[in-house]
Amino acid sequence: MPLPPPTRPTGPNIARRTLLAALAMGGTALGASGCEVIADGAVAPEQAELRLHKEPAPGRENTIELFNIWGGRTGNAWVRLAEVYEESQDHTAVRVTYAPLSGGVQIRLQTSIAAGTPPDLAFCTPDEYPQLAGYGVIHALDDYTTAAGISAEQFPEPVWEQMTVTDSIYSIPVLVDVNFPMFWNKKVFAEAGLDPEVPPATIDELDRLSDQILVKDGASATRVGTVPWDYYGYSNSMYTCGFAFGGSFMSDDNEVATPDDPHNIEALTWMCDYAQRIGGASHLAISSPTQTLPSIASGNIGMAVMTTAAAQDVSLNGDPELVELGSALFPYAEGLGQPGSATWLGGYNLFIPEDSENHDMAWDFLQFATMSDEGTMTNWETSTLVPGYTPSPALTELEQDPELAIYHEALFTCRNIRPTIPASGVYTTSLDVNVGAAIYGQLSPADALKKVADQVNTAMDDFRKENS
Repeated sequence: MPLPPPTRPTGPNIARRTLLAALAMGGTALGASGCEVIADGAVAPEQAELRLHKEPAPGRENTIELFNIWGGRTGNAWVRLAEVYEESQDHTAVRVTYAPLSGGVQIRLQTSIAAGTPPDLAFCTPDEYPQLAGYGVIHALDDYTTAAGISAEQFPEPVWEQMTVTDSIYSIPVLVDVNFPMFWNKKVFAEAGLDPEVPPATIDELDRLSDQILVKDGASATRVGTVPWDYYGYSNSMYTCGFAFGGSFMSDDNEVATPDDPHNIEALTWMCDYAQRIGGASHLAISSPTQTLPSIASGNIGMAVMTTAAAQDVSLNGDPELVELGSALFPYAEGLGQPGSATWLGGYNLFIPEDSENHDMAWDFLQFATMSDEGTMTNWETSTLVPGYTPSPALTELEQDPELAIYHEALFTCRNIRPTIPASGVYTTSLDVNVGAAIYGQLSPADALKKVADQVNTAMDDFRKENS
């Protein structure tokens, strides 16, 4: 059963000026809290042929617009997907408008929503849509999903939970970030005298292996086991380690933020203690200044988490003298977590803004992109985007990929999601600030997570009052 909704959308939309002010104040970053690394649009010479913008095909009865937040290969993938969609039918053309993040915020999208002139389709992270729904600026998809026969059986359990945490379905995943498998560098294991074929299954084993991997040069750690506070930022690190320790970040009714759950405090204590054991978070020297691949490719780190794109990048472009990857589920704290318990989902969804002009055609494209064989395979083949729709052949491809199959295993054993609440942006920001302060010894783990709880629950209360 889906959790009770943290908010229910109001009937009339709130004033657009109020909405823009709320978004600008950080109520939601509209894209800042995902794990997927988003390029800023700068294109390397070898990527000069990539396109981030596309004009609509001529001679069509309908034209819809998609705001594309990505640069590089992923941005080009959405241009290609729009072309494939146009080739599949003759009634609708697609304009792809490059509208990148600025400081982690979708400024162009926010401005267009506030002005009442949004695109027909846009992206949000799965945890962001409840706030947009509460503000009445995102179109409910229930009529479409019911007519299409969409049901829980077609999605992994946590994906469906993210989609249905409110009273209606408002967005559907185009990219599921499976956060995170653990990759280990067999070269580093062998150099440290460890069995290169045996990764850690528990946190205790991770600690033991890390002690053997650690190399220091004076006060600097030049080779380490892992960096548990650097799993794509402090907030993502806290979710990963908190879940590994059996922690919970929301109450069962999804109404109260619980970052100060005792298991989460224990997890952050472990992270802080780990930092101290290697000499402090400020004494890492594990990557060269010119390192462009993820840090595990430097040969100076034994274990790390990665997104599918990063793992593929290391496999394709890493120096085989420095790195040979193995992969497994992230370790768990014995007696608190269990195998696979650290895994949680992030990613990006497509949604239809309420004030856009062509909901029916926008839904036709949305369904093609997120649930058709052709659409999901195009995204997989052009940018390794993992769909949330289980019948997609892209998930079969993922399962059979020798380097990425661990993501398939993690996806279908995962039971956790990032808090999907109206204050998701506040939650992310507060974790980033306060967990970082704990890692650097400025706050105790308990005090840091208590501050997060107070800030998020205050933001939740304010949102409820504003929308009551």
